[in-house]
Amino acid sequence: MNVLDMEKAIGGSGEAASMGELLERACSPGQATWQDLPDCPGIYSVCLPGWTTCPFAADAHMARHAEPADPCLLNAKRNRILAAGYTDILYIGKAGAKTSNLRKRVRELICFGVGCTDKHKGGEWLWQLEGIHEAQLRMWCCPRGKSERIERKLLEQFRGDHGELPLANRKGP
Repeated sequence: MNVLDMEKAIGGSGEAASMGELLERACSPGQATWQDLPDCPGIYSVCLPGWTTCPFAADAHMARHAEPADPCLLNAKRNRILAAGYTDILYIGKAGAKTSNLRKRVRELICFGVGCTDKHKGGEWLWQLEGIHEAQLRMWCCPRGKSERIERKLLEQFRGDHGELPLANRKGP
């Protein structure tokens, strides 16, 4: 499974943003604006085509609230995932609770990555991957109440294709 497979499953190409630009925005002085991100429930994914050769750091860099994993564990998981076939997907998340939307969840993910908040559970291992700033964040809007089902379906498909969840997903169906 790769991001093109996700687009087919969800039914559209969605929107994309550079992780590097989002991380820079979160670190910028003053109040960063997030108004260009979708204000709807949906699915988001962090994708990096060249992640197969990126090393893992022993710490989570600026994501000071993250609990880093042993880089050997992350390498082993990557090798198991890639043994079943290539993927560019590092993480799949959802935004769909009554008080959540893509704008809020993506902002929380990025702010977690630069150490500004501890409010994003999930995806912690993203921040140990050298070159994460080169990744792309993809977002797809979906009808309210459907994001949980869509995320579960995507994670099940990924697990079926690769034998495990994406690298930075630690919980799933």
